[in-house]
Amino acid sequence: MGTLSVVTYVGPIVLGLGLELPIWLAMTIMGVGVIATVATVIVSRREAVAARRDLVTAEQAAKVAAERARGAMEDVLTVLVHHIGEIVSANSKSTRSQLQQQMKQAIVSLTAQLIGPDNARACVLEVDPASQGTGIREMKCLNGLWMGRAEAPRTVFREDQARGASLLKLMDDRKSTFVENVDALDPALRPETDSYKTYITATITAAGKDAFGVLCVDAPSPGNLRKEDIRLVEVLARLLGAALAVRR
Repeated sequence: MGTLSVVTYVGPIVLGLGLELPIWLAMTIMGVGVIATVATVIVSRREAVAARRDLVTAEQAAKVAAERARGAMEDVLTVLVHHIGEIVSANSKSTRSQLQQQMKQAIVSLTAQLIGPDNARACVLEVDPASQGTGIREMKCLNGLWMGRAEAPRTVFREDQARGASLLKLMDDRKSTFVENVDALDPALRPETDSYKTYITATITAAGKDAFGVLCVDAPSPGNLRKEDIRLVEVLARLLGAALAVRR
């Protein structure tokens, strides 16, 4: 393309200098100039068509990706709704409790897979029953309910400490939060570990009534999670809340 442009530009200049060139050379230069001009136009048009084709291809690819994502989400929701149906129809408390525990693990796995990068980690934090009668509630990841990075969540959130009080208040108020960068938090609220720098937390609740804990997802670097991700975390937390609310 660069060579053609040079010939197209230089050819007329050479002829316009008034040099006494042999007729065959003048005609050759003129012919090459014409050919170069036509070729330049053709190549430009081809590049424009290719660019439009790439745009169409990109749009089609985006459409296909969106359809696949929608299909995958529909499959996920179908499975979860079916599982909630099994919980509702369970004819014994022990069976229902087992199914509810399976639902917790399913939600944790989906959260880790759907939100953030491959090294995101999801977990369910619940109030430890052993702390209920002490007057100081403690929240922790019970029964290995986490998925993602190899490092298990180990923090115990105590109500008499700043981080624990903040998390328990969030649960009591049935709210959610997104922290883009933990380094921007008040020092008293920062994690005790550097294994994650951003996180989302959503209360596990059914219709804003009972609160069963919180669903959390965290990632190693700021920017790994986005504010938009909080909506999906909330949906998954509420689906889990609906499953846990079945008590008959």
